[in-house]
Order: sequence, then structure tokens, then C-alpha cells
Amino acid sequence: MGQQQLLLVILVTILIGVAAVVAIDTMQEARTNSNETAVRQDILMILNDAQIYYRKPEMVGGGGNSFDGISQQHILSVEPKNENGYYEISGSGNTLTVTGTGSDASVKVIATATINGDGMEISWSTP
Repeated sequence: MGQQQLLLVILVTILIGVAAVVAIDTMQEARTNSNETAVRQDILMILNDAQIYYRKPEMVGGGGNSFDGISQQHILSVEPKNENGYYEISGSGNTLTVTGTGSDASVKVIATATINGDGMEISWSTP
């Protein structure tokens, strides 16, 4: 009777250990997914500000239908570094690239936006 109880205790301990490892892994994955979603949302806000810069005439501090000269100072709604990550922008002509690196080091999102006659077309990539 003592051996059966000992085996049962060992089996339960192993099951609890496996369940704890799976739970930790699931929580880490959820945290990474949440950070990626937040970075994508920040990038969309940056693209919105960039589109305003693009359409604004040069005389009033805009790009005059160009992303040439755009910098972080033209982006008002998102800080270059915040709790979600940090962001870099570069643009020329009618194309803008925003790179977001999340606070979780495994999160990196690149959005390339092109202004055309129909509006702004965005392509996403995660290297």
C-alpha cells in the first residue's frame, strides 16, 4: 500500500510540473502576441501622422505631397520610445517605412506605406 501511494504522489508531482511549464509557455506567448499587437497599433498611429505630414503644404511645415524630410518630430501621437517599444521612420517620395521593435525583444514589425491615387497602401512584414 505504501508503494502505491508513493508512486501516486510522484505521478501527481510530475503532472503538476508539466502543467506549470505549459502554463508559463502559454503566458509568454500571450505576452509576445500582445506586445506585437500594441506595436502594430502604434505604427498605424504613426502612419496616420505621416499621412498628415505628406498632405500638408511645405509652407506650413509639411511634406508637400512627399515624405522627404520626415522625422520623429513630425509624429505627434506616438513617442519614438514608449512602453510598447521603439520606432524608426524613414521616407522618400511617396513611400514611408516604419520599423517598430517591441519591448519584448522577439517582436519586430516593419510597415511600408505607399501613397497612391486611392489612398495609402500598407504592407506588413515581421523579419
